[in-house]
Amino acid sequence: MANSSKNKSAGSSGLVKAYLLFYNFASCAAWGHVLLRAASHLAAEESGGFATLYSAIGDELLWVQTGAALEILHSLFGLVRSPVGTTVTQVFSRLLLVWGICNQFHVPAVQSHWAYTSMTFAWSITEVVRYLFYGLNLLGQQPSWLLWCRYTFFLVLYPIGAGSEAMLVYQALPAADALYPYYGYILRAILLVYPPGLGVMYTHMLGQRKRYLRAQALDKGKKRQ
Repeated sequence: MANSSKNKSAGSSGLVKAYLLFYNFASCAAWGHVLLRAASHLAAEESGGFATLYSAIGDELLWVQTGAALEILHSLFGLVRSPVGTTVTQVFSRLLLVWGICNQFHVPAVQSHWAYTSMTFAWSITEVVRYLFYGLNLLGQQPSWLLWCRYTFFLVLYPIGAGSEAMLVYQALPAADALYPYYGYILRAILLVYPPGLGVMYTHMLGQRKRYLRAQALDKGKKRQ
């Protein structure tokens, strides 16, 4: 009976690992696709640049980011160790941008603003690195260059991403006031949360960076001895 329980547990663990491997590598590929599409659009002659990026990739970014809502379930059911509250906050803030701002208000002030481009690049680069890091970690691999990217790129990408998100929320205020007055008040309240929210996340990642890069340096030192 005990062996049967152990076998079931091992089988369940194997299925969870297989699922998470698929999820992380598929998400990495999806965000890589968004990144390449955005870069190729900006590089193309007569593409219209950042002013037309939303019309070119808006739907793709919307659905790729929506897929990240699965991470709430991963945390809720214990498939990963991420705190539920933190995961919900991070996913919700992104869904607000793609569904509640960019997809909601079809106005140039939002969809043609440069902040949509900077947000897209900040998100996609961050997520390509993050999902690749998690996927390889599940396979027991942790390339030193990828670890460095995971805990260094955020120094620039987090402020760019959060600043771009806040700018788009701000740009949407006139349209929100005209269409849904109470929504405008909600968006203003959300804007007030951005600075302290970024501070908390940034401080957390600085601590993680110090921890993991120090451990990496110590490990390299031991191997040289």
